[in-house]
Order: sequence, then C-alpha cells, then structure tokens
Amino acid sequence: MENSDRRQIPWLATARKLLLLLAWGLWWGGLCFYAVVVVPIGTETIGSVEQGFITQQVTWWHNLVTGLFLAGLTAEACRRRSRMLILASSVLGIIEISLILWHAHLTGMMDFPNQAVPPNFYGEHAIYLWITAAEWGLGIILPVWLFPATDQMQRS
Repeated sequence: MENSDRRQIPWLATARKLLLLLAWGLWWGGLCFYAVVVVPIGTETIGSVEQGFITQQVTWWHNLVTGLFLAGLTAEACRRRSRMLILASSVLGIIEISLILWHAHLTGMMDFPNQAVPPNFYGEHAIYLWITAAEWGLGIILPVWLFPATDQMQRS
C-alpha cells in the first residue's frame, strides 16, 4: 500500500463514522424532537385533529430519513459482519415497513377536505404509536453497538 493510501484510510473511516452518527442523530433526534416538542405545541395551538393532518405529511419525510439511515446501518452491519447490527437493521427494517403500511392505512381513514377523522381513528392510531415506540426504543440502544466505546479507548 502506498503512503497516500494509508493516509486516506483513517480519514475515510472517520468520515464514514461521522456520516453514520449524523444520520442516526437526524433519524432518532428528529423523531424525539417532533414527538416531544412539535406535536404537543401544535396540538395546544391548533388542535389535535389539525395537528394530525400536519403530522400525516411530516411522517413521509421521517420515513425518508429512516430509509436513508437504514441503508447506512445495513451497509455498516455488512461491512463489519456484525450479527448484532444485522439484527438491528433487520428489526428497524421490519418496524419501518410496518410504519409505512400502517401510515397508509391511517391516511386512508382521514377526510382531507373536511379535516376530520372517524371515531375509531384513535384506536387505530394507538397501534401506530406502539410501533413508533419500538422504533424509538431501538434507536436509544442502537448506538451501543453502532458506536462502541472501544473506539474511544483505542485512541486514548
């Protein structure tokens, strides 16, 4: 290996880890910020149903971010040949597919011209929230495997 190749490898590895960390932060941080800050303020300001119609549109963006993070996570899992990361990416993939399908189901229940939902909507929406809670739970433990503390110890 030439000297220029040796210098690029640590830089590329650092860039890859940084991009993965940023993708995780956008995915998980965005989910948390929206759930903890935006939804309560929106609900208080414009009402629950109206906030739901905004959330319906924002969710598509979150699904896009999740898909991008999932692609990076899967690539990293395969690169490392890590069973735990492969399992995590598989679980996240199942969660994401479930959320997309359930979101489409809920969207079909929404009356967009009248900005209304049927009485049974909230029972159906509770299922979506439980699936989202599983996504959140995976997101909070994922950094343990994705960014192990041994990386920091090896540099010290």
